[in-house]
Amino acid sequence: MIFPLSVDRILVDRFRAGFGRSLVTVPATSGTHVVVGGHDPAGSEDGYPIGLYAAPLPETEAPSTDAPALHWLRTGWPLRAAAFHPTQPLLVLGTGSYDGGYFFEGELVLLDLASGEHRYLFAGDCRREVRSLEWADAHTLRLLIAPPDDWEDRAAWSEGHCVDLTYPDWRTVPARSVRHADLTGPRVPASRPDPTPPVAAADQEEPRPGEIRSLTVLPDGDILLTADHVLLERWSAEGDRRWSVPADPDLGGGRIAAVLGDEASAWVEALGPWGGDGGGSFLRVCLADGTELERHTTPGRAALVTTSEGPLLVPMPAGYGEWAWSRFRHGPHAIFRDMPRPPCTCDCPSDDDDEDCDCHCTCPMCTIDGEDGEVWLTMVDASPTGSATDLAFPAAERCRRRFPWSWEPRETHFGGPGAWVGETDLVMATVRYDGRVGIPKQGFVARRPIDETSTGTPSWVFSIDRTPTALDIDPSTDTVLVALSGGELIALDATTGMLRARGRVHVRGVPVVPTAVTVTGPGRLLLGTSDARVLVCHLKLT
Repeated sequence: MIFPLSVDRILVDRFRAGFGRSLVTVPATSGTHVVVGGHDPAGSEDGYPIGLYAAPLPETEAPSTDAPALHWLRTGWPLRAAAFHPTQPLLVLGTGSYDGGYFFEGELVLLDLASGEHRYLFAGDCRREVRSLEWADAHTLRLLIAPPDDWEDRAAWSEGHCVDLTYPDWRTVPARSVRHADLTGPRVPASRPDPTPPVAAADQEEPRPGEIRSLTVLPDGDILLTADHVLLERWSAEGDRRWSVPADPDLGGGRIAAVLGDEASAWVEALGPWGGDGGGSFLRVCLADGTELERHTTPGRAALVTTSEGPLLVPMPAGYGEWAWSRFRHGPHAIFRDMPRPPCTCDCPSDDDDEDCDCHCTCPMCTIDGEDGEVWLTMVDASPTGSATDLAFPAAERCRRRFPWSWEPRETHFGGPGAWVGETDLVMATVRYDGRVGIPKQGFVARRPIDETSTGTPSWVFSIDRTPTALDIDPSTDTVLVALSGGELIALDATTGMLRARGRVHVRGVPVVPTAVTVTGPGRLLLGTSDARVLVCHLKLT
């Protein structure tokens, strides 16, 4: 299902953005079509992208950037080979990869070009990597498939089995009907195909563009974005990049930006090196030209939050990665996910009297270590004092625990995106941890009152099955917009929690994965995607 919106303009557009860096391209013998397969999941939990496009004209070097996909699907393994049927509108796709330790796995997919339907032909217990495909005639498909594994068989990397599959009519081949017994054949040379970029070359700039993390609209209409590949970039509303602060090997890209009151500079929270769990790094960047004005580090993990008085730092528990991070927008106060920590037992740098400190701010013992316990939703009271540019943790007396982060006793709810509704309610999205790995996730979008008498019991809860990646509210229609990791966008009534719309966002016939959502006006929004594009959209909700 397609989400009801229109994409008016694409900023930061790139050729074949949805396919990642490495591509396999297979042209049809007729020269009219080309199959493009990406070797990066492109941000989706649903697999690897494969698209069918009209072939470029002979005088062009590559298909047009805005050429729509004629057909599109995702598969469990990257594309290895494709073959167009000689007489019927059918396309067979072979996929596969090595699992990293033992098996060569893959699948055979039959795509009906007339109806757009596709079927997986290998039986569920028969996952074999397909290395090449060709039609011997209209009834016989010849496959080169990898051996099942490389156990005591190093030649499995360069050899395989030649198999002929014959059917009187390939349009009627049932799904999951090809079994192990059908895939026996002589051992022959069958090396693994390499990506072939000449027909549809990917963007070669370094580092490879990654997902958009946040989008901020400035008063003049310009857009600030943070992403995996840049700490901060400024773009005009017309799509011109004014300046860029690239990702740093030690800092990584940018997670979120907080514009200061004078609108001359912004603080940026760095993602940090991949897999790192050390301290936090924050840069203040001049918005006129992108120069770095100031750098702030914390010995323990910390997060940048925005409030009506300006940006603040809040402590973050170590060892939880993205699960611990939360962001609440449009609020008068900072909100954070507060884990219990023991009193500091060392000389805390924020303690002026050189005595033990219980403020739980920048002390490494406070911010990194700590005992497991109930997690609280903590609100930071406003303070009329403070520098306009300084970045610091709030004093302990300003931090008030309101109620448990999880409204269900003995459940663990991770962090996630959220937004204030006025000054008395929060809409928040989260995932429940139950010890299992993988999908579907058990998550929620919930509205919780946060006034002085509230116990945190939600006024409504909407269940989701994927990790929420972004959330914002359109006050003109009282609509909550939530992006999910599988690529769906959902719209909920902010008052009742009723579903208004859900579906995937398509660009030129290809579904994209929204990773950042920012409402810019009544019925209008910006979407950042996992393939580093920014979509200027308007909603079409009924």
